[in-house]
Amino acid sequence: MSQAIIHIGVSGHQQLGNEATYHFVKQQFSKLIREHQEQGKQVVLYSALALGADQLFVRTALELSVAVEVVIPCEQYESIFTEPADRENYHRLLSLCQDIHYLPSKECSDDAYLFAGQWIADHSDLMVLAWNGQPAKGRSGTGDIANYARSIHRPFVHLHTGKHVVTMCGGVSLREREQKSISPKRDFITSEKVIYQGKTIHVNQYQLQMPDGRIVVRDIVERPESVLVLPVSTDNIVMLIEEYDLGAGVWQLTLPGGKLENPSESDSVFEQAQQELRQEIGYKAGRLEKLLTSYSHPGYVSHKVHFLVAYDLEWSPLEGDTNEEIRVHTYTLQEALALTYDDLRCDPEAALALWLYTGKSRNEKKLL
Repeated sequence: MSQAIIHIGVSGHQQLGNEATYHFVKQQFSKLIREHQEQGKQVVLYSALALGADQLFVRTALELSVAVEVVIPCEQYESIFTEPADRENYHRLLSLCQDIHYLPSKECSDDAYLFAGQWIADHSDLMVLAWNGQPAKGRSGTGDIANYARSIHRPFVHLHTGKHVVTMCGGVSLREREQKSISPKRDFITSEKVIYQGKTIHVNQYQLQMPDGRIVVRDIVERPESVLVLPVSTDNIVMLIEEYDLGAGVWQLTLPGGKLENPSESDSVFEQAQQELRQEIGYKAGRLEKLLTSYSHPGYVSHKVHFLVAYDLEWSPLEGDTNEEIRVHTYTLQEALALTYDDLRCDPEAALALWLYTGKSRNEKKLL
């Protein structure tokens, strides 16, 4: 009868702190490995051999006759070990390992290290993390690996490097990939029907068959594509409109805009933007620039929004909709940003556009 194999992936801080923490991590990891060995399991360890916790895990595993397989995140990985003693120790441990998995990244970067951590989680039955329980200080930190393990339902043992306590997250079991959570996707749709048709919106009811055979029903509000425009004058003076929001029952600051009449045409976004500007604030733009295209409330609404910025404004009004009661307000950018902090004052898309424009302007100034 073949021996059961459990693959254990490890990750942790490069700086474990004091000697007491070092002994805590080593003792608890040794205990975990022995428990699996006493159950008759063959343990295989996955590690990226980074400084600190990774190498401590590997040394401990080798002492207990555990097979170690190393995951190399990038081509020039050994170059990150800048001290001669660290590089020598890396090569020594590497030579003692059973197998080496070379990942495709050429550059050594946070993205490469994150991918390596995710690869380890994907191929492991159980993860062990030597971690202080705080968010990662940068991409690919141990906190990111914990989040990823949780997202794929990979059980992990948390060796808390600050409190010196052990927590089991998700329960110990061999991986069962088919039981991963899968959200409903358009690919799973088997039928759809319109259950409400209005002038501006309609509601589609979708029936989906999930990979496990379950039937799921979802109602999605479908809205036409729309454009919203942030008008910016000289010295970062912005113009917002105030309209009565019938749905919320309040007056709110928002942006000129409306639905696209011909979304399939390439110039329709900019043409519609000019029309909405002239109707709602009385100005046309000498120049329009894209700020962002995004989906609004994508969980239950299908609605694509194009955000533009209008510059070089010139008076050129068109007659507006008789059912629209619009008040035009002029603010400095700082005044408008301050209004986004007032409860229920700005609609969220106007607030988003203001902050996106501010961030874009600041970044461009840094580049000049």
